[in-house]
Amino acid sequence: MKQKISLGSSISILIGVVIAILALVRGPVQTGLLLVTFALWGLWVVLTLLRPAWRSNRAYRTREEREAREQDALSGRNVAGLLLCHVNYRVSDYLKSAYPNARWEWVMQNPILFIAQGGTGRIRLYGVPDYEYADVTLDQKGSLNCSLVKIVPVDGSGQGTPSGQHSPDPSVWYALEGRDVLDTLIADLRSRGHSSLTLNEDGSISFQPDAGGRKTTKHAFASFPEKVYWPRLADTLAQEGLTADVQADRIAVSW
Repeated sequence: MKQKISLGSSISILIGVVIAILALVRGPVQTGLLLVTFALWGLWVVLTLLRPAWRSNRAYRTREEREAREQDALSGRNVAGLLLCHVNYRVSDYLKSAYPNARWEWVMQNPILFIAQGGTGRIRLYGVPDYEYADVTLDQKGSLNCSLVKIVPVDGSGQGTPSGQHSPDPSVWYALEGRDVLDTLIADLRSRGHSSLTLNEDGSISFQPDAGGRKTTKHAFASFPEKVYWPRLADTLAQEGLTADVQADRIAVSW
């Protein structure tokens, strides 16, 4: 309303000035005065009315852009938070399958960045006997693996147990590392007519494509229980519905 009144007043003043010039001035000077009058009135309109409106519109656009950026950032944080919760639940399921009372927390400062990039990150464990930490490995395909870590001081004689020692308990090893790999591989082999595979001492897995043919070996495990624990591992596999035959340097598994 204020802008309309100001514009109307300016038009009234312009009309009065034009009438005065037409009544009092004659000849070429009249045309020059009229041109100057209209030019001054147009400049006044631009500076007084149009420029503030343009500034207000620019400020509105700037505010909209800032709000859009803030909304995008908020959406990104929400998605990152959901991904972090998803990975947290997966890690908890891994640990609680072997240690029902397990609790844990991230050691790294920015676990969201670790989840986005993948790799290996360390967590602090609670309620897990004999183990203080675990290394969580997340690859770009979304596969997750969790390896228990025990911190043991090294004495002067060099007879300490190395940091990063994995649990010798075959049931824990199977729950944390073996189950996912074997379930996936056995399902694939069964679908193609195979009925057995071999777990080798070095942690690799072999299967024979045909009778008398050359075995195909796939490296699967970064760690594998020592031979002394193989009978217990065979019992664990038996509980999963598999048949395990412990041999000198391998375990033959059939289904």
